[in-house]
Amino acid sequence: AGDRFHDIDTALEAWVEQGQAPERIIASKYKTAANPASGVERTRPLCPFPQIAKWSGKGSSDDAANFECVKP
Repeated sequence: AGDRFHDIDTALEAWVEQGQAPERIIASKYKTAANPASGVERTRPLCPFPQIAKWSGKGSSDDAANFECVKP
């Protein structure tokens, strides 16, 4: 199990069992999909519907920290 901000199973468990709905979950794309040890290529936030991830226009577009969840 991971933390509820990066692991979908942990996020859903916290939501169902503790009533803590996720504000966003960070998704990661690995450099080599079959080998997570290859390192992370990019991260993006998964936002609750109907919100979408919007890049701030600053910093790397490969880093979830540079995105915010906004209403379309």
